[in-house]
Amino acid sequence: MRAAERPTISILVCTRNRPEDLRRCLDSILANSFTSYELLVVDQSDDEATADYLGGLTDPRLRWLPTESRGLARARNIAIRNAQAELLAFTDDDCICDAGWIGSMVGEFDDNPRMDGLFGRVLPWGDRQAEGYFCHCLITDESERTVSGPVPPHNHLGHGNNMAFRKDVFRKVGLYNPAMGAGTRLKSGEDTDLTYRALRANLVMKYSPRPLVYHNNWKTFRQADRLDLGYVLGFVMVFGKFALAGDRVARRCLRERLGELRDDLAGSIRGGEWRRFGRIWLKVAYYLAGFAPALYFRLKGDPPWPEGWDQEPLQDPEQGPRA
Repeated sequence: MRAAERPTISILVCTRNRPEDLRRCLDSILANSFTSYELLVVDQSDDEATADYLGGLTDPRLRWLPTESRGLARARNIAIRNAQAELLAFTDDDCICDAGWIGSMVGEFDDNPRMDGLFGRVLPWGDRQAEGYFCHCLITDESERTVSGPVPPHNHLGHGNNMAFRKDVFRKVGLYNPAMGAGTRLKSGEDTDLTYRALRANLVMKYSPRPLVYHNNWKTFRQADRLDLGYVLGFVMVFGKFALAGDRVARRCLRERLGELRDDLAGSIRGGEWRRFGRIWLKVAYYLAGFAPALYFRLKGDPPWPEGWDQEPLQDPEQGPRA
């Protein structure tokens, strides 16, 4: 892509203090067969290793945006604001992208002009299960589907480590909530919140197995249990917010998740699995705790697309548009 050309798609990667993971991720993106793209890296790192690595890259498609902001949602909002293309693809710094990942994303949007968002397949990077490790945020389904109404995004679409949207999605439903997600006390929920807002607006979302990334986020089972607690709280926080607004699908999701926890508790008691009982009871506590932030976010409302954002780019969206 020549410097004067407008990219077909903007690839957005957010990172903080993971230079080796980031190197693998960016190497895989820059090796993609589709070349008409820009690669925006929003860097919240406070280590020198990440800056040294990014400062040494010379590919003209790369744009490095260092920022003192904190939180994945804030970083994604910065990336969205600065993206030159109207088609935005997201992956995480601990993912490795297939060589045809970008081309398959662009092809899906070209073939489906009414499609607003796309989620792709996520497989584990390597296999460490035999060593006692677990990898979260996978989706291995090889069948495709399209939805345009409220459904649980994690069941029907996928995760934030392999997704793409037209920029108009953010103009219509607003930005990521900076008080949610990694880097905040609430740890999760920002992807589900944004996607569910789009589904409530009847925007068209598709899952396709063709855009493929590999996730290198192996955790011990103890670490995975702690991560699951944050996911339970985020689930209730997001769907509780919508349930308080009268959303029937959100209410059903909450009932179903509580029913699963109840059944797990009963099963652990019948089997005399008291350690498992303790873990599940802790999830119940996090489930109940999720309703307080749900009420808070229901009262506060969603972050809008700010006035002036279609004008001159800026680095930090919380600063507002430049004069």
